[in-house]
Amino acid sequence: MKRGDQCHPRNQQGFSQPEALIAALFFSVSLLGVLQYHQALLQGFSSLWQQRQAWSVLHQHIDSAGEDRPDRPFISGMKPNWLYRQSIGRTEGECAELRFTLAVRENQPAKLARWFCSTNGSG
Repeated sequence: MKRGDQCHPRNQQGFSQPEALIAALFFSVSLLGVLQYHQALLQGFSSLWQQRQAWSVLHQHIDSAGEDRPDRPFISGMKPNWLYRQSIGRTEGECAELRFTLAVRENQPAKLARWFCSTNGSG
């Protein structure tokens, strides 16, 4: 062995400890950013899905009554935290506009309106 080999170690290969720590920090911050973005996307999709479900439930509720005015205060398929409201809008002669609201979230209610007319069977 040469005498200089003992005093001077060979060139090190790989990363130093500070470089590895900086890389780990960068990786963890990037991963947190991606996870927050993923969470925001999931919340948005969940909100849209609930909104579409509310529209579907309202349409089914209105269509289930046929030509009659829906009088049921509860809608089948409605979640416990949803708020259902039915009101009469305008009336013209034998016809009345019924307004249906199903609030999934406070700021995103599903609203529908439909005209119902009473038919008299007098001949």
